[in-house]
Amino acid sequence: MPFKDEVISTVDRLKRTLNTTSRFVHLHPELAYEERESAHYLTTLLKTHHFEVVEGVGGLPTAFVATAGVEQPSTTVAFLAEYDALPSLGHACGHNLIAASSVGAALAVQPFLSALGGRVQVVGCPAEEKGGGKIALVNAGLFADIDAALLVHPSNRTEIFKSALAMRALRVEFFGKASHAAAAPHLGVNALDAVILAFTNLNAFRQQLRGDARIHGIITDGGRAPNIIPDYAAARFCIRSFDLDYLHDLQRRAVACFEAAATATGATVAIHEEGEEYHAMKSNRTLGALFRANLEALGERVEQTPEDQETGSTDVGNVSQVVPTIHPTIALTDRPDVACHSAAFAEAAGGPPGDRAVLLAAKALAMTAIDLFTDPTARQQVREEFLRV
Repeated sequence: MPFKDEVISTVDRLKRTLNTTSRFVHLHPELAYEERESAHYLTTLLKTHHFEVVEGVGGLPTAFVATAGVEQPSTTVAFLAEYDALPSLGHACGHNLIAASSVGAALAVQPFLSALGGRVQVVGCPAEEKGGGKIALVNAGLFADIDAALLVHPSNRTEIFKSALAMRALRVEFFGKASHAAAAPHLGVNALDAVILAFTNLNAFRQQLRGDARIHGIITDGGRAPNIIPDYAAARFCIRSFDLDYLHDLQRRAVACFEAAATATGATVAIHEEGEEYHAMKSNRTLGALFRANLEALGERVEQTPEDQETGSTDVGNVSQVVPTIHPTIALTDRPDVACHSAAFAEAAGGPPGDRAVLLAAKALAMTAIDLFTDPTARQQVREEFLRV
């Protein structure tokens, strides 16, 4: 198809720009809601290419929407850009590659939008790792006029479909009473003991969990000196499941575990919901088939493992509940042991493997957009599946 050949050539011409973009974001890792340098770099690039950019959308200072195309399009395709990093590990989830490939796909399609009668948007999505920035954008109605939402995530495998768990994050604080741990332990109330009991309660609870459920956490504050009974201790937890009803039941029972720990130790407890509730992924099979055909046409081999294995959570799931969405992955290296959220993955994301993944993802994304712009039957099938499933 001529348009597909053109967008492939355009991505190749943009190679230096896209790889420089990816490496800039990689070298400037910023945590959730703090992605000021990354967002500025991306929006500046898009403005240079004459996209209409609106910053601070959805009430999030580092979110943006960049738009190009005709005023009354037959189809609007959104490429989702993520750019937040992980504490200590930087871009060990490869969000620099997601940002650069989504921008690259939009730039590749842009010259042909008038002829195609279409419109593209790059939606700048902060805080995927913590807080769920896309959920605020969904709630603000920014996906109401979108016909399809696409992004490609780097991974250690190239796959089209992967399930994602619904997730709720909790922060739990226990308040006790400080005392000398040797001279007057009977006068203290040990908040750290409450945290330890909370983990013990959850560990017993885990024996009765469904196979798709996960509860895991860390202690964020356990006291300041071993000879002082801690009057304050805290932990953070994630609760996950494939369906929201079971997730809500798990949350209720986890809260009971925390309250029981407080009762047993004499501490008091405060339980806070962190960020928004992540929803499960609703992958659009028709859209995924289009993407797979394009990826294979570019010479990439697809390996589809069981979709419900090795799953995490993403706020793309919330997007997928309101608009046809895909979230395929591309192997960053040929080593399956180099997994997301590792130092080795971060290194690959900032080097030649990342450069390759950016160009491949940008091409396949742009080609899939061309399918949607030029094939009314495909558009209809994508929409019908979304409404039916």
